[in-house]
Amino acid sequence: MLLLWKMNQIDYKQLEILATDPEKFSEFEPESIYTPGFGERVNILSKQFHLIMQQIGMGLSVEPLLNNSPQLKAWVEKVQPIISTPAIAKSWNVSLQKLINNNLLVAQYDLIIEREERLIAIDWSIQHCPPSYQQLFASWQTQLRLFLLLENSSFSPEQIGISYLLVNSKSAPIYHFGYSRQQHERFKQKLESILLKLTKSEKDVASTTLSEFDDDASELNLKKFLNGELTTQEYIATVPEVEI
Repeated sequence: MLLLWKMNQIDYKQLEILATDPEKFSEFEPESIYTPGFGERVNILSKQFHLIMQQIGMGLSVEPLLNNSPQLKAWVEKVQPIISTPAIAKSWNVSLQKLINNNLLVAQYDLIIEREERLIAIDWSIQHCPPSYQQLFASWQTQLRLFLLLENSSFSPEQIGISYLLVNSKSAPIYHFGYSRQQHERFKQKLESILLKLTKSEKDVASTTLSEFDDDASELNLKKFLNGELTTQEYIATVPEVEI
């Protein structure tokens, strides 16, 4: 019997749901886990800002666009000192992933700067009301980003970090978070515990699916098909549909 499994693609929002109310996980529909940056992009200016930053990352000219929007120009000017930082390599609009069992964990980064002994992820946001430093650090979003950043690099935990730049505030504050081996191990254990909830749910579904195929009628129809008493189309019509 061939069983087809659906790979779960999980971002920080889904981890939050698994941690608080796992029964709602199957109902959750990600808006766009590949949208870069921290916070929701719900207005046109925000989307334009992130598109412009991606164009800058590709080396494209954005001056005509900035000249038509003083607001966008002001935000880009606040980010400029960071994106101009000398580095060995700079990677823009990066998606990092890690497969754990049947779960593909994903996180998005506006910019990753690699220096000789440092690897820093940068996130810029235009949100007005940022969470507190402690809330942002403890969030699934920050912890997942740090976890995947380490898992996808050759750096030690103490050599990586993530910085959030809030360009829409007057002082454009930067929240920076370092990392450690202890933090990494604690989050890994927490992550495994959360994913166990999903694994248990999948096993329940799998056992139900198997029972549908193991009844007497299914076996009889299979024997008829193998003996040539049913055509392929007739046999397929007797097989219960299973959601993949």
